[in-house]
Amino acid sequence: MAAGESYTALKFSGPDGLPAEYKDLLVRMLSIQSRIESEYMLAPERTLMKPLAMAPTAEDKAEYAAFWSDEVRHASYWMKLLEDLGVHVDDAFMATPMPIYIFEMRDRAEDWIEYGLFSFFADRQGAYMGYEWVGCSYEPLARIADRVHKEELGHAAFGYKLLRRNLQRDPEHGREKLIHYLKKWYPAGLDMFGKSGSKRQHEFMRWGLRRRTNEQMREEFEEEVNALLDRLEVPIPDATAGRRFL
Repeated sequence: MAAGESYTALKFSGPDGLPAEYKDLLVRMLSIQSRIESEYMLAPERTLMKPLAMAPTAEDKAEYAAFWSDEVRHASYWMKLLEDLGVHVDDAFMATPMPIYIFEMRDRAEDWIEYGLFSFFADRQGAYMGYEWVGCSYEPLARIADRVHKEELGHAAFGYKLLRRNLQRDPEHGREKLIHYLKKWYPAGLDMFGKSGSKRQHEFMRWGLRRRTNEQMREEFEEEVNALLDRLEVPIPDATAGRRFL
């Protein structure tokens, strides 16, 4: 690579001949995504049956099932991309710890409002990451990124719809529960973007695998979710309380 050449101008058509540093970053990034979304395909008892049993109406159940189907297809994308890079999504892979703790919170959800909050935050972050990959330097990923981005936007909208629908269904108690649960879901949502001072984020950007820093994404995300919470007429929690990553 010539001195002064822009890394973001590089394009890699497939897994063969990738620079070692680039491949390591790519595998790390895809492994995080696959560890999260492969749960939908490989653990339906937690990611499908439990939420369906908790969903209060037939409409909620049908919409969640469609959401789950999208995530299963996304899982197949990450599995194929990793397989091409020599990484197998097997039992050992799935036994590694969850890289983003909000997904562990999903499995401990106590009621349907929490599933709405999970989708509201986690799928919105998924849309942010999907946008990072549109036009990225790894062409196999770039080819699916636009679809992933658009579908995750739809999932985030589904989360907002669930919260709004619950408030309409039970204005008094629904609002009280939403305010209560926001105290833990709001900081977890902001934490999804990792540490602001992470060194690796700049390596991703240098190689054209990301556009924005963790802090840039978090600031845009916070502004967006705050505007939506204002529309729901619920107080916005303290952005620093309960945070793990600043």
